[in-house]
Amino acid sequence: MSKADYVIELDSIGAIRSAKILIPKDGGVVVLTGRNGSGKSTALEAIQSAMTGKGKPPVTDMSKSGTVSVPGVMMTVGRSVRRQGELQVETLEGRLSIADLVDPGFVDPERADAKRIKALVGLSKADINAGDLHGFPANLTKDLSLDDPVSAMSELRKRLNIGANEYEKFSEKDEAAAAGIIESLAGDLDTPLDPAAAQEQVTAAIRALDALQKQVELAESAKVRIEAARERLASIPDVDAFAAYEKAESLSGIALEEKEHALELKQQYEEALEKYRKSAEAARIARVEASAQAEQAKLREELERQIQEAHVDPPSADALAAAAAELEAAKASQAKAAQQQVMAQQRERADALILTAQEYADEAKELREKARQTDEVLSEIVSEIPSCPLRVIDGRLVTNTKRGATFYADLSAGERWRIALDIAIQAVGTGGLLVIPQEAWEGLDPANRAAIDAQAKGAQVVVLTAECSADDGIVAVKQ
Repeated sequence: MSKADYVIELDSIGAIRSAKILIPKDGGVVVLTGRNGSGKSTALEAIQSAMTGKGKPPVTDMSKSGTVSVPGVMMTVGRSVRRQGELQVETLEGRLSIADLVDPGFVDPERADAKRIKALVGLSKADINAGDLHGFPANLTKDLSLDDPVSAMSELRKRLNIGANEYEKFSEKDEAAAAGIIESLAGDLDTPLDPAAAQEQVTAAIRALDALQKQVELAESAKVRIEAARERLASIPDVDAFAAYEKAESLSGIALEEKEHALELKQQYEEALEKYRKSAEAARIARVEASAQAEQAKLREELERQIQEAHVDPPSADALAAAAAELEAAKASQAKAAQQQVMAQQRERADALILTAQEYADEAKELREKARQTDEVLSEIVSEIPSCPLRVIDGRLVTNTKRGATFYADLSAGERWRIALDIAIQAVGTGGLLVIPQEAWEGLDPANRAAIDAQAKGAQVVVLTAECSADDGIVAVKQ
């Protein structure tokens, strides 16, 4: 055994009564072989426990205690676990669980990658300070805990995406409102009408129609007055007042002649006087009748004059229809002008909504871009790990393959182990020791096994694992 070689010893641990494992100085893969139940997995767990100080390996049946010794450390397992000494071989010491990096145990690939990223950030020992957040909105980085870079970037990315979602909702709302307004605009805005001119046209049409309506009312009122005058006129007899006056004058002359004759004929006085009285009475009655007939004739003339003067010709049906049509046309023009004015205002509102929708969309786009930048922060941290080909995109671990950018989770188990072990090998450095589970090693094909062995030897790091064989007991075999 070379000076640089060392031995790991196990006594009374699980199914192992006693075992010595040679760890070569030049590194490479060392495989513990043996039948199922021989204690291979227990040995790996016990060695890991001794190096990290975590866990409690089982003690062999009927034994009070067991021991595990690695360079510089003796771990005694009984009712309790006692670990003495200081480890002299370089290990990950809990900085990175290689198995968790390969398979974190989550079905959801995003949750799995979140755990992987957290493990890588822990391995890098990098942190985030306030200066790294310059360029992100100050209101979204307020009260952000930077103790855990992964959680901090996850929370910041969440805040940014929530903000982007809100701006996108605002944008969609304004876009929908603008589209609804534009769709509802059915008028022709290319030939706008003057609302003031349209109002004047309506006012003029109303005045013209009102004048015609007043003419109709005057004609109806005149008709009523004419009918009343005609009724009165019909009740008055049609007489000749002049003839009546002539008759009265004639009778008056006769009366005078009779009076003179009576005076001359005194003897005939009584008879003549009687005739005179009758003639005088007839003359009086004739004068009264003549006066009455004169009043009636005067009244008839007045009524006929009133009838003539009161006559008003009603407007024709065509004139009324034309005036009504003119009013409807004027009202239609006024309504169209008002509609076009409202439509123009709505179009302005729609344009404003489109503008604000675009502004909201730009804000959302900027926040989405800022959310992606959180990946860049984590990618920079991960890039500080030597030989780490991984980066963060949209919260997922990505690496370059022959297929281009590929999710780490989509790689085969062998490819993931190759990358994980390369990272771990570089992390522990020369003389380091790594332990990987038996099931992980047995899941690798010969090509990947050979590649991992070459990686380990190149860095002079020992990778300790196990696989099932027909050997009795545990045998340490170099790959």
